[in-house]
Amino acid sequence: MARPNFQQAKQSGGVRQSSAAMQARLAKIAEQFQAAYAAGDYKSGARFAEEALRITPDNMTILPDYALCLMRINAYDHAYKVYMSIHNAPASKRKLASATWLDGLVEVCGWLGKTEEMREYGLRSLRASDAKCGANPSEPIPDSPPPEFNPANPAENVIAYSLFGSNPRYCEPAVMNAEITRDVFKGWTCRVYLDATVPEHVQRRLKDAGAEVVFMDRDSGVHPLMWRFLVIDDSSVKRFLLRDADALLSEREHAALQEWVNSPYYFHIIRDYFTHTELILAGLWGGCTGVLHNAVSSMQQFAAKNADSGRFIDQHYLREHVWPTLRKSVLSHDDLFGFHDAKSFPPHAPNRWNTEKFHVGSNTSYQAIGGPSVLPEGAEQRLIFSAADGKRLFDYQATVQNGEWRLDMPFFVIDKIASQEIVVRREE
Repeated sequence: MARPNFQQAKQSGGVRQSSAAMQARLAKIAEQFQAAYAAGDYKSGARFAEEALRITPDNMTILPDYALCLMRINAYDHAYKVYMSIHNAPASKRKLASATWLDGLVEVCGWLGKTEEMREYGLRSLRASDAKCGANPSEPIPDSPPPEFNPANPAENVIAYSLFGSNPRYCEPAVMNAEITRDVFKGWTCRVYLDATVPEHVQRRLKDAGAEVVFMDRDSGVHPLMWRFLVIDDSSVKRFLLRDADALLSEREHAALQEWVNSPYYFHIIRDYFTHTELILAGLWGGCTGVLHNAVSSMQQFAAKNADSGRFIDQHYLREHVWPTLRKSVLSHDDLFGFHDAKSFPPHAPNRWNTEKFHVGSNTSYQAIGGPSVLPEGAEQRLIFSAADGKRLFDYQATVQNGEWRLDMPFFVIDKIASQEIVVRREE
């Protein structure tokens, strides 16, 4: 997965202006780039990167971020050329580029349909990460086989999620996943680790769908993204799956899961898209308890030392602390890269999510709804979602900006709004 890394770049040779003045200008541009990227303004981000590259051409700390912004504005051909300029640079220069530039190249090859290159570079990226982290301290794999999967006792088989905040892009798929677990993933329990920031109607609907709700304290020392990992230390659980709240469970995933629980492997990994170049996707892995020990203290220590990891802290933790153990006994389902003796996905029933964009682990909220608001700038506009017969279903709030409200929303809710199964109105 490609990530931004724009730093204050050092001036290249051949620039005649004052070095101090140039460094000050580069520092200002870097600050502007970071602000633009954080705001999702990738067009401006690309422009700031171009400005910096005019000062320090071919700078390897800037080129990856330039390519990333180009990719985010769908300038795929241009992004590919920039990534390939990094790829073709001498090794002594290329090593100065951010650690995720190769993941960016994999992604842009995916967008451009360059399948063979995507597979080649993706496999190279995964192998490089394995070479870097695979020899880290690890736990031994038991000599005995994994515990037998017992569907008659769902309490010992848990699909775990983290959920915080009131954004429907996470809350609505979480509720849907609880329903799918109940209806399709027989023998499993949906468990959601959440806090008081999650709306009460979401908490209620999760419980109504059969989910187990675990309330968390923000002072636990465990990053909210990693709350779901607490299942690893739960002695009442035998098998666990870690999933993202905004990604929907499916028949394709269920078939892969069934193959894992009938295998001799302690762990399971899924890769199903060209951005899946992490050693362990935080929301696409699972395992058996009793192998990874002291997860809580390990996560607390990692969070205390790696606050700058931000929203990637769970990925970084898994790469450094879990992969070295997991790699010794894992079944991987991966049709794309074939890394670490991966298997193809088994045959499965038709996916219920018949959309072009769907894959295992895909983001469901790639669309949004919005409209005008008479409330002042920065106010919270409450939106009421009702069934066609007028029955109130749920509500969310959206911050008013420039006289408009906007909510990221999963496609399955938007489809129902389009078909008028769900009606949205503003609370005046």
